[in-house]
Amino acid sequence: MEMFGRTIRGAQAGAIAAGGVALSFFVLDLIRFQPLGTPGALSGAVFGPAGLEWDLTTMSGFLAGLTMAYRIATFTVVHFLSFALVGILASVLFDWKGKVGLKPLLTVAVLCIAAFSATVAASSSVVVLKSVGPVALVAVNLFAAVLLAGYLRLAAMPEPTETPPA
Repeated sequence: MEMFGRTIRGAQAGAIAAGGVALSFFVLDLIRFQPLGTPGALSGAVFGPAGLEWDLTTMSGFLAGLTMAYRIATFTVVHFLSFALVGILASVLFDWKGKVGLKPLLTVAVLCIAAFSATVAASSSVVVLKSVGPVALVAVNLFAAVLLAGYLRLAAMPEPTETPPA
């Protein structure tokens, strides 16, 4: 039962890290005055240079829109699943109860970068990596690693015991 609990905590930590990555890129896009620039780059990578241009006046345009919505949903699922896998690996490979050193955090950071890269590889394009930039990619994934490791550390802490009043 302990392994199942660690797996669940790892998947939860991965989902939090994936959400942190998405939110971080949204904030970075706002700072660069390019609202939704990263999702635009992703949609351009997945759907070609036209991006998300839906023509809902024709049946073929409607079907193309449904196909794009399906691809976006699939891309999002791949993003969250890859980070959930990172969380599960981190939860199973390392003991988060004691003092956490630099090695687990760096390993989780490398795994987060690999998860993001796998998500981008699912789009079959490196356009996203060029538009995001390597510094932002590493910084956001380090942030995701801190979120993931922090959640696992908090989840591994023992519950506080209440002492009865005297």
